[in-house]
Amino acid sequence: MKEFKIFKLLDKFKGIYIKSGVDYDLMKLILSVKLTMDKRRTSTVFNGKRKETEDSNNFIYALVVYAFYGFFMMFLVVFKTNIMYQMSLYFSMFMFMILTIFISDYSSVILDVRDKNIIGTKGVNLETINAAKMTHVIIYLVYLTLAMAGFSLVASLRYGIFFFLVFLIDIILIDLLMIMITALAYFLVLKFFDGEKLKDIINIVQIILSIFMISISQIIPRMFNIVDLTVSYIPKIKHFLIPPMWFAAPLEMIVNNNINVNFIIMTILAILVPIIIIGVYLKLIPSFEQYLQKLNNNTCNRKKSKEGLNKKIGKLICRNREERIFYNFTNDLITSEREYKLKVYPNVAMGLVFPLIFMFIGKSNKESFGEWIARLPESKSFLCIYIVVIIIPTVIMMMKFSEKYKGAWIYQVTPIQDLAAVFKGTIKALYVKLIMPVILILSALYIFLYSFGVIKHLIVVFLVSILVVIMSFSIGDKALPFTTMFKAGESGGGDIASTILVMFLMGIIVGVHYLATLIPGGVYIYSIIILAIDILLWRKVFKIPRETLIS
Repeated sequence: MKEFKIFKLLDKFKGIYIKSGVDYDLMKLILSVKLTMDKRRTSTVFNGKRKETEDSNNFIYALVVYAFYGFFMMFLVVFKTNIMYQMSLYFSMFMFMILTIFISDYSSVILDVRDKNIIGTKGVNLETINAAKMTHVIIYLVYLTLAMAGFSLVASLRYGIFFFLVFLIDIILIDLLMIMITALAYFLVLKFFDGEKLKDIINIVQIILSIFMISISQIIPRMFNIVDLTVSYIPKIKHFLIPPMWFAAPLEMIVNNNINVNFIIMTILAILVPIIIIGVYLKLIPSFEQYLQKLNNNTCNRKKSKEGLNKKIGKLICRNREERIFYNFTNDLITSEREYKLKVYPNVAMGLVFPLIFMFIGKSNKESFGEWIARLPESKSFLCIYIVVIIIPTVIMMMKFSEKYKGAWIYQVTPIQDLAAVFKGTIKALYVKLIMPVILILSALYIFLYSFGVIKHLIVVFLVSILVVIMSFSIGDKALPFTTMFKAGESGGGDIASTILVMFLMGIIVGVHYLATLIPGGVYIYSIIILAIDILLWRKVFKIPRETLIS
């Protein structure tokens, strides 16, 4: 058995595991297998262009990117303005990142029933299986937390060692709280739903959790009064409902010696709520494991419905039979794949919510909601809709992943005449299924808020979204659709650098659109230019030789 370095730290808690009825040595063996499997390269279909050593670094690469985010979050700790304000904002960002990563990458570990089905039949007790599962998640959360909060923890030393220790405890409690909230949300869903309906509801819960954390990050800045760059805070009872503020309260008391009843209550909540939720979860573990078996229940028969709207659209936009076949194939696959939904749908929800949040940021605290709505048509805030394109790189770059990746042999035995048709059909299905509905919903809302004059701008956004689809495909790694295995800890296929590049190009596109609004007829000229670029690139970028594809 390979001895991972993390096991030396884990050995310090051996007594706790044993007292809980866990076979500690056996749990370490299970963990060793899990951690080893996590480092294996993704499945290959063709020539195996990537070496194993390259693929095994995917998780480390992701940690580097999270550390990059953490470096910028550190500045909320470094520069002292108002500790309560800056730490509430910091914790809201940290909680959002941890919850989002946990939902997209580690929910599959919590919801995995294979351990009980395979290992449980070999005489391993339930306590050991559950301990291995949760420790597996916690180990990776430790890595993620160190990557995201490491810089901030070092920076917190400027306020003293006591501040550092309390800050560290806050981070640990937040990690535990995020795990338990997700697990308890799944418990409620597992209790009341069954079969295929259960899997659909789980995806909805993940989306709701993501939207909740996004909303919290928007609410917190409005809890403070900012006048002439001076931040002031007036405690109110409703603030007790905002978890990030609980964890900021003890730090405010340490730095400014600002001790009052409100901060004391928030501090108590920061300690008690995670402990209570952990206690509740531990009590419910046996029932949770029992309900997990429902995921094996596929008795909820899907009715063969009439030809759906998506497939009717496919007949209109797919020019040849081969393209239409892969359009329908993709549409059916992403409808049924729970793992794909788990990783992509929360991002789609963010694409719907973020434009509204950024549009709302422009509202002054001094103006009424009606006054804000009245001045919207005269503003340029409709450009916030461009934020919807944040979902596109993830959707396109995730198209190579699938639970059913072993079926990739079909590409070898199927007489595919035009490889470009495979990519075009797949991308059209992804656009119609995931991207277009979000753009249409936002467009309808924007027309209502900004009047019909915004339609010409929405047309440009539609054309730009197609351009971003093409750019995301062109910049990212090339692989046949749905031929690569999902791996815990790897989201977005390791194409984060490509996503950042696409976002940089998007900034340029938005800037040009803004300049076009200042020129008479500029928006119409700009739309024609974007359309021409779309047509040109669409004809070129999908002509990829099979031998250049990676696995």
